[in-house]
Amino acid sequence: MSTSNTALITGASGFVGKYLADLLVEQNYQVVGIDQSEKRIPNALDYYACDISDYESLCKILARTHPQLIFHLAAVSFLPAADLSPRIALNTNILGTAALLDAVKDVSPQSCILLIGSSKEYGSEVIAERVDENTPLRPTDFYGITKYAAEMAGLQYVRHFDLDIRFTRSFNHTGPGQPPRFVCSDWAKQIVEIAHTTKHGELLVGDIDAAIDFSDVRDVVAAYLAVVTRGRKGEVYNVSSGRATPLRYVLDKLIAVSRCAVTVRQDTTKLRAHKTSRRIAGDHSKLTGHTGWKPTIDIDRTLHDIYSWWDAELTTTPS
Repeated sequence: MSTSNTALITGASGFVGKYLADLLVEQNYQVVGIDQSEKRIPNALDYYACDISDYESLCKILARTHPQLIFHLAAVSFLPAADLSPRIALNTNILGTAALLDAVKDVSPQSCILLIGSSKEYGSEVIAERVDENTPLRPTDFYGITKYAAEMAGLQYVRHFDLDIRFTRSFNHTGPGQPPRFVCSDWAKQIVEIAHTTKHGELLVGDIDAAIDFSDVRDVVAAYLAVVTRGRKGEVYNVSSGRATPLRYVLDKLIAVSRCAVTVRQDTTKLRAHKTSRRIAGDHSKLTGHTGWKPTIDIDRTLHDIYSWWDAELTTTPS
């Protein structure tokens, strides 16, 4: 492993990337960001606009920065987007990962790499309170398939090239500032808009019958840092809260925070075409055992903070 204290984040300008950059700066790492956007992230020592599939550009960036740690967050991560354009998801999530790993192999083989996978690798047929890393992988949507393939490829880079790669299968995570195409942020934004206008309005929802394992993004980035600093080479870790939270509970909590009269109506355009697990929770005991990490932020605080973020955002930038 490199002796430098430089940490490189791909997908740095995304929701999770910004939180991870903040945490790394707090821990005295020099942060380098990579993303397609020309927009820099505030805490990045250096920033490069780069397509994750561009092997030559990745090699140049690695040669300049010599990162100790690499967090590979760049991905098509919104399930409907992957279903709408599988080719883009396959290219970004699989071939983009291969381009990065090839560049690391050729230019910076001393780096420790974290590949971010997904609970969607387990598929939609799983119904369990505790899904551990030994649960069979049977992805049933394009996003899950791409993450499964990237993990398999990464494991082969460990075996064949002896790269130091660690892996997560991250369950759903949310928090302040998440784009409103994701459920908690979507509902919070709609409810804040009602609170700012009529105090009584209609909230459009999709499926509200599932129970989902939600982690706070601040806990998630702490887990990612724990994996690369205290985890083990070639190991796969669930990152989860360990609890399945009913979406109806999420809905009731956000409405209660607003103190508004809200009518809930199902919008068929918000229903996903593919089947999702009705109830799933991840078992993070392996991650806790290897690194000491545990979730510290409960769902009530997360939902309150998401609502407060939208309240401030829509106060300063009216819709």
